Amino acid sequence: MPPLGIAYLAAAAREAGHEVRIVDASGEALDHTWPWPSAVGELRVQGLGLAAIVARIDPEVEVVGVSHMFLHQWPLLRALLPMIRARATRATIVLGGENATAFWPTILGECAAVDACVLGEGEATLVELLAAIAEGRPIAEIGGLALRDGARLRCTAARPRIAALDELPPPAWELLPVAAYLDHGCRSGVDRGRSMPVLTSRGCPYRCSFCSSPAMWGTRYRRRDPAAVVDEIEALVRRYGITNVDLNDLTAMLTKEWIVGFARAIAARGLGITFQLPSGTRSEAIDADAAAALHAAGCRNFTYAPESGSPATLRRIHKKVDLAALRRSLRAAEGAGLVTHASIIIGFPHERLGDLAATCGLVLRLALDGCHTAAVIVFSPYPGSEEYRRLLDAGAIRFDDAYYFGSLLRSAGGLRSYHPLLGARALLGLQLGALVAFFAGQFARRPWRALGVLDRLRRGEESSVLEQFLATKLRQVRAGVGARAR
Repeated sequence: MPPLGIAYLAAAAREAGHEVRIVDASGEALDHTWPWPSAVGELRVQGLGLAAIVARIDPEVEVVGVSHMFLHQWPLLRALLPMIRARATRATIVLGGENATAFWPTILGECAAVDACVLGEGEATLVELLAAIAEGRPIAEIGGLALRDGARLRCTAARPRIAALDELPPPAWELLPVAAYLDHGCRSGVDRGRSMPVLTSRGCPYRCSFCSSPAMWGTRYRRRDPAAVVDEIEALVRRYGITNVDLNDLTAMLTKEWIVGFARAIAARGLGITFQLPSGTRSEAIDADAAAALHAAGCRNFTYAPESGSPATLRRIHKKVDLAALRRSLRAAEGAGLVTHASIIIGFPHERLGDLAATCGLVLRLALDGCHTAAVIVFSPYPGSEEYRRLLDAGAIRFDDAYYFGSLLRSAGGLRSYHPLLGARALLGLQLGALVAFFAGQFARRPWRALGVLDRLRRGEESSVLEQFLATKLRQVRAGVGARAR
């Protein structure tokens, strides 16, 4: 999808008076893929090749900032960054983003081309860093960085979070190939037409042990004024003719008051768009009234993230969720017409077999309650999370392709298990069993839904994550058949 974080950073740097150019390695070549061999099989990289990326960089550039959001990007970046250094020999090369924040010891230890990593929220740190470089001052005392101090790696002082989100300049979409993303149907949620990402908040007040958010954002939750969010959406409608918005918050719509205010503000504009929450959120604020207000305002897809059906596991992973309240919220959302999705994780190292059985039971109950789709994901330790630090200290993490690219595999069969009793094959069986139980239970109770899925696939439409998955697989099969025919 269009890179929202980069658009925010570019806007902040430009407002501070700097000349900014973005090389969008994905967006500039969405039709192009090329092979990347790995120990988990040949992968396909979408976008510009490494040499083409480097060729777009001015050799006289003073600073090169590279977005590094996800762990699976690191092997490619590790190959790309020395090539950038060879072209822009005098530039300061800085990485930022979720994985740069969490994985900086490995990044700086493995790649001499990187001068520093920006830790956490990047706008203020980037602007101060650019000012220091422009004035010829050292960057070593700028807050919010990880860098080298001789042979030692260290972090500078932590930087305070940005408090007034609505005072940030709007994302600099004009510097990115937005039209290409829209024309290719790129998005983070279900296909509901021309879609753009929007943030209504930053951070998350919770400390889930499997999540890197506490390392990236801390636990201070900042949200925007609902009217300001709707102003941004209205501008996107006017400028790009979008029909849908993907709210990519870590924890969107945390309170009923904000939900109702946002729903009223967006309904009052009469924009005629839909919006969805593909990343998941808390359930506490979504009752029948809030669900009805969301649907009336255009919300169509809503993701819940219970993660586990075991109270013991929920306590261990610091997931403060009331499962009974979540089920009530889900039934209210389904009754209001929202298409719901649930995210589940299995295979935590500390889970007992009874905990896994309780989670499978929750999956079935959610199906019977009316949840439309579910994702059952096998646990993998994500850099920056509490579970990652625990396993790293125990020597249980190997930095190889199975670790780096594991998040790209939907099936547990190709993953490394971190459970003391269950291997990858056993977790695969549990994963598939839970999914079969979910969809069998849902379609047995609501057979018309299965017919609806088939009808929408026939018409090339999507309304749920299941249809998104099936449509993607059909396109891949057709592309493979077409390639063989040629």
